[in-house]
Amino acid sequence: MKINEILELFVAHDLKPECYELDPEQEIQGAPITDTRMVGSGDIFVAIKGLSFDGHSFIEQAVSKKVALVVGTEEPKIKHGYIKVSDSRKAAALLANIYYQNPSSSFRLIGVTGTNGKTSTSLVIFSALRSLGLKVGWIGTLGYKINDDHYETKHTTPDIMELNRILASMRDEKVSYVIVEVSSHAIALDRVYGLDFDLCMFTNLSRDHLDFHGNMNEYFEVKSGWFDSVRLGQSVAIINTSDSYGAELAEDLTHGLGSVFTVGYSDAAYRIEDLKCDLDGLSFAFRTNEGRITIRSKLIGEFNAVNVAMAATALHLLSYDLRDVQNAIFAAETVPGRMQSVPNDLGIGIYVDYAHTPDAIETVLKTARGLPHNKILCLMGAGGDRDRGKRPLMLSSALRHSDFVIITDDNPRHENPEAIIADIISGSHLDLPWWIIRDRAQAIHATLSLANPQDIVVICGKGHENYQEIEGQRHHFDDVEAVNQYLSSGQEPDPQALSLPLDATMLKVILGIPRQEEEKGYHPPRSYQYISTDSRNLKPGSVFFALKGLNFDGHSFLPDVLEDERNFAIGECAMDAENYHQASSVIEALAAVHSKYIGMFPLYKIALTGSTGKTSTKEILANVLNSGAPTLKTNDNENNIIGLCQTIRRVKPQHQYGVFELGTNHFGEIPQMLETLQPNAGILLNIGPSHLEHFGSEDGVFKEKSVILNPDMQLRLYDGDDARFAQYAANSIGVGYTESSQYRITDVKESAKGLSFNLAGHSFEVPSKMPHYVLNASFAIALALEKGMEPETIQAGLMLPLNLQHRMETDFIGDMILISDCYNANPVSMRKALEYWQSLKPDKPHLAFLGDMLELGDMAEQYHQMIGAILAESDVDGLYTVGELSRHYQPLESQIDSLHFQNVDELIEAWTKVRIPADAVILVKASNGIKLAKLLPLLGKGE
Repeated sequence: MKINEILELFVAHDLKPECYELDPEQEIQGAPITDTRMVGSGDIFVAIKGLSFDGHSFIEQAVSKKVALVVGTEEPKIKHGYIKVSDSRKAAALLANIYYQNPSSSFRLIGVTGTNGKTSTSLVIFSALRSLGLKVGWIGTLGYKINDDHYETKHTTPDIMELNRILASMRDEKVSYVIVEVSSHAIALDRVYGLDFDLCMFTNLSRDHLDFHGNMNEYFEVKSGWFDSVRLGQSVAIINTSDSYGAELAEDLTHGLGSVFTVGYSDAAYRIEDLKCDLDGLSFAFRTNEGRITIRSKLIGEFNAVNVAMAATALHLLSYDLRDVQNAIFAAETVPGRMQSVPNDLGIGIYVDYAHTPDAIETVLKTARGLPHNKILCLMGAGGDRDRGKRPLMLSSALRHSDFVIITDDNPRHENPEAIIADIISGSHLDLPWWIIRDRAQAIHATLSLANPQDIVVICGKGHENYQEIEGQRHHFDDVEAVNQYLSSGQEPDPQALSLPLDATMLKVILGIPRQEEEKGYHPPRSYQYISTDSRNLKPGSVFFALKGLNFDGHSFLPDVLEDERNFAIGECAMDAENYHQASSVIEALAAVHSKYIGMFPLYKIALTGSTGKTSTKEILANVLNSGAPTLKTNDNENNIIGLCQTIRRVKPQHQYGVFELGTNHFGEIPQMLETLQPNAGILLNIGPSHLEHFGSEDGVFKEKSVILNPDMQLRLYDGDDARFAQYAANSIGVGYTESSQYRITDVKESAKGLSFNLAGHSFEVPSKMPHYVLNASFAIALALEKGMEPETIQAGLMLPLNLQHRMETDFIGDMILISDCYNANPVSMRKALEYWQSLKPDKPHLAFLGDMLELGDMAEQYHQMIGAILAESDVDGLYTVGELSRHYQPLESQIDSLHFQNVDELIEAWTKVRIPADAVILVKASNGIKLAKLLPLLGKGE
């Protein structure tokens, strides 16, 4: 091309060219180049002011490489052939078009723009046209295609030089149609300037790229500007008017010279009616001015209906009849990384999607909600060096439309991923169901491990991308590959490991450890698989909490724990270690971590307390609930805050119920555990004289335990036989024998297996003849009925054996009956135990081994005398008491054969003095501290 031809072209496009050191007749054969690293002798160097570099700074370098011509927007500073223009980007586009001989004039060119849906719409058009037997090209986010060949590119819309080169290669392959995704960056940077589009399509507009455009108005203006060819009558527009920006654009374009065709659900030239979506795709009635056809597509989700309808409209406007349109759309394949289903044998719906804006995340999750499912699990992150304002909105969208969210790294680019995550969670409450796992592969694996059959997992953000961009480098990473790695691993999870890894960033957020603002750039993720409060069983990769006990101090073990950099420790002393945090209270830190952790699991949490019967009721309730669905329960004596945290760590994704026993011996313990657990239901079995050393009286016990009847809970059950609970009757449910109880126990009778009774119009049976067992079981039944369980399922659970070691255990040893209840004792439980013991085989000799009831405060002596009075009225053949206070059990004037010992070891030493008939009914009961369990082997238990 000659210089004067170039000048004429620039003038025609109002670029105001000015020549320096040039001959108008000079012929130039070289290519237009914008990168001096690529320029060669005879080429045209176009100097462009970019976002990071200014090409004018490299003009001398280009001249040294003997370029034939320089084009720029500044006054020339060296003597060389130079054309000054008002816009060098447009100049580059025009030069590229000339150099490649206007390739877009050789085929029908279709452009698709919009925030979301560009790839899906354009690829459906491409695939549909291919199914019609045509040669077709496509350029977009996934690279570019020429018929069946696929090539990679870096940008959604390549730069103008590469774009024209690609279009020229498509022309050489004699394609009939080319479909191009047109990004807002491409429009603003004139990458598509000078191309002859036949169809200009608009999908939608939502928040994205505001780091580049500034605000939504500017963003829309850029998109709208691309439709100037429609305004001039040079192109035809297809606009989605179900989008508000689309409706505004369509209204504006109707005042121009070109044709505008609208697509939508109403008041559109091409309408979507009777939409149906399922796991196999979507279908809808497609109404046009020529009639109505049924469109079927393999694409999943309601949001794809508009994309498919846009594609169908384009085919129709390209002069294909409706029957061909129908068949071609049905033949079109699904789009990689766009609600892409990953097949599996787990019964889980797994979808990978490119959604990386608030609207896109909302759209794909709404689509998932429309599919059959139990829970929706969402994984999302946000890219670095992009609009920070959309980050918290993305999490908000995810939380609104899924059951919980895993936040992970996306493409951090040159940002610190922790800073990106800080933006994402800003404005979101810690008690909402989101969790941070920065390592994306680990996050995907953890999310999948949390899913149960019939759940749906939606992995958002990267879609088709097969890399993670970190500090300018692309590292191979593919979401679908990561999913398949998990599916094919076949590894059994470590039963001691957390179901959700505890990421270091998540830990910092929970504990309120401030992020250092000066920490720029990328920092590799770190996570921990275990939590420990005992250094003896510490595994590498643990978070260790240095607790202080009566006989130990976890701080003593900190140096050994911290020596392994894979561990992290939390204590109250000052230490100079990167993997250590000094907390004001280790217990509070422990509770905070576990509170956040349990909040990620959707199990129905039941908190249970009372002065007596907690463990047996917990066991009965767990058996009943587990008969209907997997149930987590408190083990052994895990009923303080440390034990609660141990129970929480055992939660698994399959658990649908959790039964948590809460014990207390100090004011504030129950409130702290409730704050940690945030239960859905609370059960208060009874109030009696227990732990009075700290509570002072039963009023103190009532004050501490009654907080479990929190009005914020969904369900509250209380002792309907205790008038003190009348204040809770309005919003709680009473269980008991009195008429005021909503769940009233009636018709208690002995049965073949234990006791039968009626409750709430149903008959039940329990495998025990202990009267208090009926009341405990009734609490379990009441809760199960409230949760909709069938009476038959409840009954099956009631008959299961209980794990009640040393809690009213009944053993038949030859002709002897042994009742062992050595774990806990207070006046109420002691009285109930004595009543049951006396009711068994009244014609047989009855012996009791009784110890102190501890922690009864100033009333201790009086309560022990009260038990002594009960014994004096009972039929007792032998009484052996152990401890300081149990001497008050000994009646002053009685024919009872009795002995008293200061401790259990004294009794064992004097065992030869103990006379036990072979057919005796024996009760062994005391507080755990008396250690009466030592007697059980002597009585034949376990032999």
